[in-house]
Amino acid sequence: MEAVILHGGQGTRLRPLTHTGPKQLIKVAGKPVSQWVLEQIRDAGIRDVIIILGDNTPTRVVDYYGDGSRFGVRITYVYQGKARGLADAVYKVKDVVSDRFLVYLGDNVVPYDLSKFSSFKGSASILLAKVDNPNRFGVAVIKDGRVIKLVEKPKEPISDLALVGVYGFTREIFDVIESLKPSWRGELEITDALQGLIDRGREVDYEIVQGWWKDTGTPRDILEANAFLLDRYAERKVEGVIENSTIDGRVIIEKGAVIKNSVVRGPTYIGRDTKIVNSYVGPFTSVGEQSEITDSEIEYSVILDRVKIRGVTLMDSLIGNNATVEKGGRWQKLIIGENSSVIL
Repeated sequence: MEAVILHGGQGTRLRPLTHTGPKQLIKVAGKPVSQWVLEQIRDAGIRDVIIILGDNTPTRVVDYYGDGSRFGVRITYVYQGKARGLADAVYKVKDVVSDRFLVYLGDNVVPYDLSKFSSFKGSASILLAKVDNPNRFGVAVIKDGRVIKLVEKPKEPISDLALVGVYGFTREIFDVIESLKPSWRGELEITDALQGLIDRGREVDYEIVQGWWKDTGTPRDILEANAFLLDRYAERKVEGVIENSTIDGRVIIEKGAVIKNSVVRGPTYIGRDTKIVNSYVGPFTSVGEQSEITDSEIEYSVILDRVKIRGVTLMDSLIGNNATVEKGGRWQKLIIGENSSVIL
């Protein structure tokens, strides 16, 4: 069984962070979102992975994941090119998958035992979750324990059960996709493909996911995913240099990092070769690699790689790679893109 990670999309709701790279490579709790997906797939015993690349700097994805060997998997890349919908992306793997395969949206985080997909019933399997805003998602209507209807981003409320972006398919799905017409959005919808299976009398298996999951499509989603993953997986691991500082709770400090005259309170992640001086870094914060934080206070934020922050107090903030933020007041909330400079 192969696993397919969809790595396309423009990430419009995450701009300016996605002007310069794919949204799936934004780091939460120390790893790109799609790496959490990849490792979840690997831990389910699946070793053959296909990554579908979009047209937003796909070389960054290839440069990061390579052939997959450092992650314990074998990666094949397939280019979708211009985004024409999830069903179009799935169709691109027709010649490289076997009888059954898994599809996982690379910008979603769904804690679930993926090994269950190796033996799903019927022609497809979907994961669902109850949501308060079904108009943001594809939704499924269930009757008498069966999926009877699927609609993409319904304008009228027909169900509160959203597709969470994890699917199991047999090769029957390709025949259905070949017969699809673009939706009102101009895309080949995965919900229409699944509906096509139902219309042909095929069974679509389903399970309702209990608890937390996240579609990391907005800055708020990124911050919530970061907090959840830190809370669930962070363990105390201090491999950097600590000088006259307090490290409190489940804090991960990678090799090469230096914490001086500061307080770091977990759950928190501090990346390699990052320096934190005369500062406070509070709970549910991730700081990437080679960053510098001086005379600052930060809580509940995601700071990416090679960021410089001086004399600023931040909360609920998302700071892109290579950005600089200086001289702020109390508790600023910022969303700053890559290679930016802000003086407050």
